[in-house]
Amino acid sequence: MKKIPLIIDCDPGVDDSYALALANSSELLDLIAITPVEGNVSSDLTRRNVLGLCDLLNIDCRVGFGAEKPLFNPWYRNAAGVHGSTGVGTVEFGEIKKQPDPQPAWEVIYEEAVRHSGELVLMAVGPLTNIATCLRLHPDLPKHLKRFIIMGGGTFGNVTNTSKTAEFNIWVDPLAASEVFSQLEVWMVGLNATHAAAVEMTDFDEMVAICGDAPGAYVLRELSAFSKKNCMENGHDNNVIHDALAVASLIDPEVVGFDHHYVYVEHSGDAPNFGQTVIDFDGTSGKAPNCHVAMRVDQPRFVRMLKDMCRWYAEK
Repeated sequence: MKKIPLIIDCDPGVDDSYALALANSSELLDLIAITPVEGNVSSDLTRRNVLGLCDLLNIDCRVGFGAEKPLFNPWYRNAAGVHGSTGVGTVEFGEIKKQPDPQPAWEVIYEEAVRHSGELVLMAVGPLTNIATCLRLHPDLPKHLKRFIIMGGGTFGNVTNTSKTAEFNIWVDPLAASEVFSQLEVWMVGLNATHAAAVEMTDFDEMVAICGDAPGAYVLRELSAFSKKNCMENGHDNNVIHDALAVASLIDPEVVGFDHHYVYVEHSGDAPNFGQTVIDFDGTSGKAPNCHVAMRVDQPRFVRMLKDMCRWYAEK
């Protein structure tokens, strides 16, 4: 069976870490490159986290360092309060052995897209700065991709202090997102889908138990315990593992159901819906659909995938 070549552009991030682990554990996917970008935490941390996760998860692929700041703003708003001060919860790295590729993220993406032309799936689960930069330098990128998937956007937002309609990954760099949506056919796994796939506290208990004391399951044991702790501290009985759902949608098409619509990103700084992925559900724009919008989720199926992932690492 031929595996699907995959690049994950990410900003680890606890849920990014789950996503990388899930992709690496799948017999259907060949994770050929990871391209960190600034987002959940600063670029120095997202870069370190990707290298450290490659070591701990035994991921052998190219790592191309990406953007240090968004296209739109010379600053970032980190999410360390959700992901821990380093971005990866309580996961600790020893001496990091993995070395980055000499090429930057956008060149790694383009080189691999051309090498695997028509077969490569590009997935972005952080701000879209690296993808927009690649498109600016290589406008023929779309013709080489089999599919472009994001975790971002959706039918509602989570950046409550500035834009109640904006999702964090899009809001960090809406100009980049706008350029990407205008040039690529997007498969968008947004907040409405990821929240519908929230993982229950008892499931995290089971994931920790599956990991046990197995050295290979260290990362997932720490992540699962950290996710449960977040549930308790926030007074919730579940937690949302956003980015892993995007990976799950590629591994198993039955996990997420998509509808085809026209979507654009509002990137005008004075717009009240700044950073929103505006979805034309009723077709009033008259524009051709450019985005497959995740609208249905099989939550039990997704949770089983996460537990199978833990089992895979525990048995290694």
